[in-house]
Amino acid sequence: MMSQADSITPEQVRLVRSVSRTLARTTDLDALLLQIANATREMLACERSSIFLHDSKAGEFWTKIALDSPEIRVPEKTGIVGAAFWSNQVIDVPDPYADTRFNPANDQRTGFRTRNILAAPVADTDGRPLGVIQAINKKAGIFGEEDRSLIELLADQAGVAIQRNRYMVEAVKAAAMAKEMDLARLVQQAMIPKHPPVIPGLMAAGWTKAASVTGGDVFDLWPTKDGRMGIFLGDASGHGLAPTLVVSQVRTLVRTLSDMDPDPVKILTRINSRMAGDLEAGRFITAFLGFLSSDGDLNYCSAGHGPIVVRDSRNQPLRLLDPALPPLGVLDEMPEECVMPLKLEEGGSLIVLSDGIFEARDRSGEMFGIELVLKFLEEHRALSPQQMIDALYSDVRAWQGQDDPIDDQTIVLVTPLCSPFSAPAENI
Repeated sequence: MMSQADSITPEQVRLVRSVSRTLARTTDLDALLLQIANATREMLACERSSIFLHDSKAGEFWTKIALDSPEIRVPEKTGIVGAAFWSNQVIDVPDPYADTRFNPANDQRTGFRTRNILAAPVADTDGRPLGVIQAINKKAGIFGEEDRSLIELLADQAGVAIQRNRYMVEAVKAAAMAKEMDLARLVQQAMIPKHPPVIPGLMAAGWTKAASVTGGDVFDLWPTKDGRMGIFLGDASGHGLAPTLVVSQVRTLVRTLSDMDPDPVKILTRINSRMAGDLEAGRFITAFLGFLSSDGDLNYCSAGHGPIVVRDSRNQPLRLLDPALPPLGVLDEMPEECVMPLKLEEGGSLIVLSDGIFEARDRSGEMFGIELVLKFLEEHRALSPQQMIDALYSDVRAWQGQDDPIDDQTIVLVTPLCSPFSAPAENI
C-alpha cells in the first residue's frame, strides 16, 4: 500500500484523471476500457495489459481489450485470470512458468514470453467480480506494492464503466426512462452501507432519502485499513440521474484514495482537480470526509459542506464547524489549508447533515432551520445514534407535512461509546 501521497507521480495522476474524465463524459465501453488498459500499461510500466470479461453462459473469460495481443479465451476455472476472479483478490505471479495455474499455450502460439503477471478482479459496487484486469511483464524487475495499489484503482474505474454499461443496456432493452432511472437508483442504493462497520469504541448510524427516484446525496461508513472508521457525506447540486452519477463517482474515488493515503485534505484536493474540469458551470459537490479512531481522534475536512455539528464530550455543548475548503468543482485549484484534528471524548458526537434536513419547509414556506436541529439534538442527547436519526426524521417529516422531501435529506451520526450506549453498533 502506498504510504505517501508523492508515491503517485504527476504523470500517473494525469492518467488517472484522464480516465475519470472520460468515464464522466462518455458511455462508450470499448473506448473507456481501451483507455484504462493503456493507462495500466503506462502507470505500471509493463509491456502489455488486458481486460477480461466473464461469460457465465459460455463458462469462460475473454479479452474485451488485449493490447498487442489477439483475442484470448480461457475456461473460467483455470489460469491466473480465474484465480484472481474467483478469489476476488489481486494475484501477483513473479514467475509464471513456475506457477501451475499458468497456461503457456498463448505464449507458444504467439512467440511472446510472459515473465511476470499482476492480475486484479474488476468488481461492481457490491464487490461482485465482473472480470479481471491484467498487467504483463514489468519492464524493470517485478511488480511491487505500489503496482498493486495502482491496478486496484484502475480496476475500480473499469468496474464502474462495465456496471454502468450493463445497466444502460438493460435500460435500452426496457425502452423506458423510468427503467433507466430505477437502475440508477439501484446503483446509488448499492453504495449506501447496509450496516455500519463494527469498530470497538464507536457507534454509528446513517440515513438518506432522495427527493426523486435518484438523488444527489450519498453517505458512507467503512473500516479503513488502519482500523479507523471512514465517514463520508457528499451532496451534488441538482436532482436526478446526473447528480447521482457524479456523487457516486466521488464516493468511489474517496474509498480508493483513502487506501493509498488517508489524509482528508489531500483526498478532497485531488478529487477537486478532476471535478473542476468535468462539471458543467454552476455544478458542484459539497463533501465531508473524516477518519475517526476508537480513542476518539478525528481527522477530517469539509469541502463546502456545513455546518458540521460536534459535541466534544458528554457535558459539553454542541458547536458548529465551518468548512475549510470550497465545494468540489468550483475552483481549479484548492487553497492550501491545514485542518486541525479533533478529540471526541466519551459522550461526544459528530453529526453531519445535508442541507435538505435544516432547509425542509412547512406548508407556509418556513424552514426547519439549524436552530431547531440543534435544539432537537440537545433535547435528545441520551438517544443512541439510530434512535436519534429516527426521531429527527420523524420531526422533520411532521414539519414538512409529507414523506417526500423537496431536497435530498441525509444524516450521519457517530459517537464514542459510553454507558448509555453499551449496545453494539446498530443497523443503518
